[in-house]
Amino acid sequence: MPIEIRPARGDELDRVHFVVAYSFSGDRTDEGRQRMRHVEEMAPPIILLDDGEIVASLRLFDFTMLVNGAPIGLGGVSSVSCLPEHRRKGHVGRLLRHALEQMRERGQPLSGLYTPHPDLYRRYGWMDAAGNLRYSFHPKHVRLFNAAPPAGRAVRITEEDWPALAGIYDRFSAGRTGYMQRTERWWKEAAFRYLYDAERNLNDVVVWEAPDGTRSGYLIYRPRREVRDPFNEVNTVSISQFVTLTGDAYRGLLRYVLSHDLADEIAWYGPLDDPLAMALDNAREVKRQYIDDLMLRVVDVEQAIAARPAARGAPDGAFAVEIADASAPWNHGAWRIECSAGHLSARRHAGPGDISTDACTFAAIYDGFLRATDAGRCGLADVNDPQAAELADRVLASDYPPFGSDFF
Repeated sequence: MPIEIRPARGDELDRVHFVVAYSFSGDRTDEGRQRMRHVEEMAPPIILLDDGEIVASLRLFDFTMLVNGAPIGLGGVSSVSCLPEHRRKGHVGRLLRHALEQMRERGQPLSGLYTPHPDLYRRYGWMDAAGNLRYSFHPKHVRLFNAAPPAGRAVRITEEDWPALAGIYDRFSAGRTGYMQRTERWWKEAAFRYLYDAERNLNDVVVWEAPDGTRSGYLIYRPRREVRDPFNEVNTVSISQFVTLTGDAYRGLLRYVLSHDLADEIAWYGPLDDPLAMALDNAREVKRQYIDDLMLRVVDVEQAIAARPAARGAPDGAFAVEIADASAPWNHGAWRIECSAGHLSARRHAGPGDISTDACTFAAIYDGFLRATDAGRCGLADVNDPQAAELADRVLASDYPPFGSDFF
């Protein structure tokens, strides 16, 4: 029988769960599937059948991501799985190319994923296009540099109070790149809880409430005990989200974190530009480890360019980019990208490109994570017109460093 790729039917979901759980060393039992049913419902699987047997699958989440504050449809690729006895046959590549076609039909100009295997996905056009820092410090080794008491208080809330967080998050993320727009279900399943936590335990959540009752920041965290080796057990307060709108909220919530002084470590995967270390009295006590984050792909060049705004202050002008894209052939070829009064457009270009590159490199250029001139400098692009590359740098810049706000 030929290879078949299609959405999974209801009576096939047990088998899909086995394939995914086996691939990721998860719980393969029926109970394990029940604990992950929320993921199954949020991102129905696409399966690959070889000789009538389900041997590989992936999931597609329906997201909206911000690029310089503009909401753009993004297909979130997740749970890419293939049984070991069926690997090295090209099944994952077939699934990924099929997913690209599906996302294009759905009107999702972008795609994103998280993976420990970036080299695999670069072959199909995804590229590291966001980063973060793992900030870590001992709560007894640092203090707030500004010791003045902040106005307000930290208040614990429950998941039913998610709109309070959503209002803060939406104001904070306006104008930024990489942040996802969140639904009520996403807040409850992936913020108040960890998305893939089989126990579905609630995180601790506090908001900062000003004296007049307004809320201007929030903190989502979970205390953990980690055995890092037989002789090293570490108590960590693991922060998943730290979002604030005012100085009082920032200092107040950071002060609240520091009150967890029985912990050995406070850890947070935060944005590259966060001022956390400077807000403490000794920045050198704060370890900062760079982590590659979201991998991005441009599914549809024309739609993706039209959907995002130019960087603030970008000049009018045009440049041509020639893109090699074997997995999404509708993108392959040269495109003229024009900026006019902050608005972008892309159309087919008959001549050679001012910049020539591949689909994965273009994805990182697209959201401002990699400058076109730097892509040329390191050999990821051929720059035929240096002035055009400099214009691309200015037009496609991100006003804030791209950040993957939501792991999926």
